[in-house]
Amino acid sequence: MIGKEKTENYLKAILKIQNNFGSVRGIDISRELDVSKPTVSVAVHELEKEGYVNCINSNNIILTKKGAELANKVKGKYCFFLLMLRYLGVEEENARMDACKMEHSMCDESYQALLDFFFHNHPEIIKQEDKGYKELFL
Repeated sequence: MIGKEKTENYLKAILKIQNNFGSVRGIDISRELDVSKPTVSVAVHELEKEGYVNCINSNNIILTKKGAELANKVKGKYCFFLLMLRYLGVEEENARMDACKMEHSMCDESYQALLDFFFHNHPEIIKQEDKGYKELFL
């Protein structure tokens, strides 16, 4: 097992690469996460054992339904926290770093409470151009 945060970071990276390029290779993950290819190989093997990815070979890593669901959930949390911190006036670099930390550390109950609070009391957190994000958060 590679740990919750590392698992989530790998899945989020795989989702991003898959969405941008269609296919995912170990070298793509290595570049995205700035880690060595052997490190990626070990992590991807663990993700495969845990049912998050299927590996055809090192040139075709595919998220399973389980992996895609978790990757999208983590991405949604990150996007919400980033928008929330921007809304609160946090500088962009700090907002990005803190959103990344928050996406991994907050339990679902607390996340849902914050989400409900902001959407109920501050619906303007989602700008007109960001309306597609709301579905991602839920």
